[in-house]
Amino acid sequence: MRYIVLIALLLFTGCSIKDVEIKPSNYRLEPNYPLYVEKSKDDRVLRVQRVEGDSAVMTRSILYKKDGALKPYKYGRWSELPSTRLQEIFIESIEKQKIFRATVSSRSYAMADLILESNLENFEEVYDKDKPYVQVKIRFRLIERQGAEIVGSVLIDSLYPVEQKEASGVVLAFNKAVEKVVIDLIGWLNEQR
Repeated sequence: MRYIVLIALLLFTGCSIKDVEIKPSNYRLEPNYPLYVEKSKDDRVLRVQRVEGDSAVMTRSILYKKDGALKPYKYGRWSELPSTRLQEIFIESIEKQKIFRATVSSRSYAMADLILESNLENFEEVYDKDKPYVQVKIRFRLIERQGAEIVGSVLIDSLYPVEQKEASGVVLAFNKAVEKVVIDLIGWLNEQR
């Protein structure tokens, strides 16, 4: 009888086996890019619009594509939407290059002469015969605001191999791929002046 009471007491006091839940790690895009300043500055103001894209690339999940299906990493995610962070990165990098008189975000009330639109087409890790790589593919359009005329358009497709497994290795590869996008974007914007 004492054993039955003891077992019942253990069960009712919460001594049970619980699953340990592992919380996902948060990662932030932090690319490095060289500072190269043109000697002549465009006297216009550039507004960098919010990065657009479909729902698959507008999520905090770190996605990978395997066998044609997009899947999220279970224990890793972005600390903020990649589209939001990419807009910040583009503004910071263009501003540091001193290409234009000023570079502002879409939330700014300042009048802009030019508008930079971007559409994020791919932002994922891809498995290709067990050699994973990340792909960051963005279409940019530069528009003159007053006449609503497209000055130029470019598709930048950046691939970078994933050398370390797990989400942290994928994030390193994404930072390198975004670095190349920024360098190509800066070069393209300098050509448009």
